[in-house]
Amino acid sequence: MIQHPLSHTEPPAPETAAGETPARVLVKARRGMALILTLVVVVVLAILSTGAVLSSMQEFRGGRNALVEQRAFAVAEFGLNSEISNWDRSRNLPPPTGMAIGAIDSANVFVAQGDTAKVFIQRLTDNTFWVRSVGRANIGSAQLEAQRMTNMVVRIAYPTINPGGAIVTAGNIRVQGSAEVTGTNTNPSGWTQCSNIAGRDTFAISYAPGRTVNIQKLNMVTGGINADPAAGDSNTYVRYGTESWNSLVAAADIKLPGGTYQPEPVGTSSTCDWNATANWGEPLRVSGGGNTYVAGCKDYFPIIYVNGTAQLSHGRGQGVLLVNGDVRLTGNFQWYGLIIARDDIVKGNGTFDLWGSAMSRNANVQDGNDIVGNSYFKWSKCAVESALRGSAILTRTKERSWAQLY
Repeated sequence: MIQHPLSHTEPPAPETAAGETPARVLVKARRGMALILTLVVVVVLAILSTGAVLSSMQEFRGGRNALVEQRAFAVAEFGLNSEISNWDRSRNLPPPTGMAIGAIDSANVFVAQGDTAKVFIQRLTDNTFWVRSVGRANIGSAQLEAQRMTNMVVRIAYPTINPGGAIVTAGNIRVQGSAEVTGTNTNPSGWTQCSNIAGRDTFAISYAPGRTVNIQKLNMVTGGINADPAAGDSNTYVRYGTESWNSLVAAADIKLPGGTYQPEPVGTSSTCDWNATANWGEPLRVSGGGNTYVAGCKDYFPIIYVNGTAQLSHGRGQGVLLVNGDVRLTGNFQWYGLIIARDDIVKGNGTFDLWGSAMSRNANVQDGNDIVGNSYFKWSKCAVESALRGSAILTRTKERSWAQLY
């Protein structure tokens, strides 16, 4: 067969042994690549998802641990603030009633859901304490427990009052009848802390120069009288070192209007009701004379503020008595500690016993302080010091009082 010179005929494609063309062979060679790519994608996605899960678990555990740690910190702070807010003021006293320097006390404070704070109190000096709180918290698993410790250095807001006599007054004073005033240092019966409070004798009466002191009999006064310029200084009755009349009034445990009062301790042998306004502490150490000894209140030295004239007709108490007016004593009354009156101190009928000191600014200078009847004013450094320390409240030190230890 003769082909036309311009015509062209493709030569037939060679056949393979199986009778297939090369193009079909190429298509067959690509089979299985999709499976491989799918497997690669699945592996990559598995790795990514595993990484995401591990990362989420790590973030969850980190957040959970941070939550437990923050909870432990909050528990530690709660324990610290709770102990300071509910401070046992008997610690302020000298031993054996109070804490010795270097001694450590402890308390457990339960918060919630098994979280607790262990609080340690150590006395550093007479006036400073170191309070540490270890907070332990978990979220239902003991293996997840976290601990944090915070601490604070605190001091007692301690008034500096050094009375110059069993009676200190800026006005005139008259002692008559069976009254007795002594500057000989006398410890209250049964007060064990007095062995650690050094005291000295002082004057029976310190008065402002130029004022009149009228004593019916010389044997009514032991220790003599002293014309002291400090007794005539109004700051003596309102400024007490780092504290003042206003700061003591603000910190008063009991605030009352002027009126007649017959305070008695309220409590048991182991408890004391601090909320009872008629409870002014327990100065006795044994029962007797118609009085029942309330042991639970023996370390309670309140600050009592009476805004007006206070007439005390019966009862007993201890601490610091602030009276914005006259103190009028009738009936049988016993006081251990310090009395500060903005006006006069007047003793009428009945028996009055004082261990400590009475200070009268005598703002009404036309009046006078009358001490008559069966009155016994006995200077006692131990009673004054115990009242000041036992009633002192806590305050932070000026610098770096708080820190987180871990």
